[in-house]
Amino acid sequence: MKAMKIWIVTTGSSDVQLNKNNKWKDLFRNVRSQVVDRGFAPTEGTDQRFLAPARVMGTVYSQPQAKQYFGDLTFPLLHNFIGKIQNEAINQIILILTDQTAVFSPEEKRSQYSAYWQDTCTLQPILETYLKDKFPQAELKPLLLKPQLPTEGLDDWNYVLELVQGEFSKSEFDFPKESTIYVSHQAGTPAISSAVQFSSLAKFGERVEFLVSSERDSNLTRILDGSIYLRGIRFLEAKALLDRHDYSRVKELLASYLTPEIEKLLDAAIEWNFANFEEFIKKLENHPNFAEDVQERQGAENWWWTAYESAYLAVVRLKQGNTVEAMFHSFRAVEGLLRQWVDKFYSEEIKQTKHPKWNENERWNRNLHKYGEDLYLFLSIKKKIDKGRTPDIWIFGNQAFKKRNDLFHQLKGLQDKKAVFDSWRSPNEKQWRDDPDNKWKARVLNCLNFVSDETFEFLDKEDQRGKVASLMVKVDEKLKHAIAQSEHTP
Repeated sequence: MKAMKIWIVTTGSSDVQLNKNNKWKDLFRNVRSQVVDRGFAPTEGTDQRFLAPARVMGTVYSQPQAKQYFGDLTFPLLHNFIGKIQNEAINQIILILTDQTAVFSPEEKRSQYSAYWQDTCTLQPILETYLKDKFPQAELKPLLLKPQLPTEGLDDWNYVLELVQGEFSKSEFDFPKESTIYVSHQAGTPAISSAVQFSSLAKFGERVEFLVSSERDSNLTRILDGSIYLRGIRFLEAKALLDRHDYSRVKELLASYLTPEIEKLLDAAIEWNFANFEEFIKKLENHPNFAEDVQERQGAENWWWTAYESAYLAVVRLKQGNTVEAMFHSFRAVEGLLRQWVDKFYSEEIKQTKHPKWNENERWNRNLHKYGEDLYLFLSIKKKIDKGRTPDIWIFGNQAFKKRNDLFHQLKGLQDKKAVFDSWRSPNEKQWRDDPDNKWKARVLNCLNFVSDETFEFLDKEDQRGKVASLMVKVDEKLKHAIAQSEHTP
């Protein structure tokens, strides 16, 4: 199948202008009632050409009796564009037009200065006649940007971007991958121009080539490689995704621009995001910046390291608004560390240890298990836990465990961050109104430090000694730095 060539054209009031000698006055009389009886008079522009609001220009020169005066009209910017692609076999022209009828009230339309008169919808037959003459083989498709509410003007950047993206997503604009997409996005409001530029790059990628010009100097007409713009947009999107720790999407987005280092870091980060911590560290073994860290983590004395990764994953999930996983990974970090501690130091002893309440009730007349609340009970036997001196681990064992059981076994949800904090907070404590995020992180970290006998000060940043609890914190920082450098490296 032969590759298609498509031209997407935005339109504005200056796209159709009047030559010096024209029949405007005679033709305008016939349609004055259609433009609220306002006496729109063309104003002089450059090179003895004259300008009129697009809606009025279209109304005047689209009437049947105006066909014989088509020579009154000139199309300076389009003329420059066509001169650049005249020899291209353009298969399709998408003509972007505007109609804000629903946006402006009757009173607003009575003003000659209202943006309503800048709409280009009435220019459609004129532009189609002109373009069909230049590209007789091309199919013309109008794309009408037509807001439906007074609050949805075409100068609203967010709204216009959504509107253009919605139009581009329609099936008639799903072109073959081999297509070349020329985009002329200079006309129209700045919001439309930006939205068309962004949306065409997002939809068509490296197939886009931008046609730019100046009506004052046709020598400035040129074709710009859209891939340069696309690269910039991709990296901007990637930075936003990095802030959300969406490493899989970053890798997908930057697939064409990945250096071996970035790819290696992303692969490690993706494994970490799935809580595959052993695979995460394997991916970093040969990285020059992390080989030493990996070797240290894999040392027998650092049996605790995965618990800190799980705790930091909980921090990330909370940041993402995933409260259930934040609770799961934070609790799993401490409970999992207790199990690692028992397996490393007391694997047989715990099985020979009676439940502390064995002589109070027959139901407790058994030895401890290597899971659940029995792990905390064994910890309380081996290490001195004091409600006053070590409140964090005491609250974990006496409060959080019970709330965790209620949540996980009954499939209860967590509505917001506060619900996570409440699950880790004793009901006898004051509410965490001041900096609750850091109070929660400190509680989880203190629990981990109590079990592991480590002295980490933060979960998610280095302390004054350069120590960091989670290796992923350093990987994330390195990844952001590497991507920032790659953005400016061709």
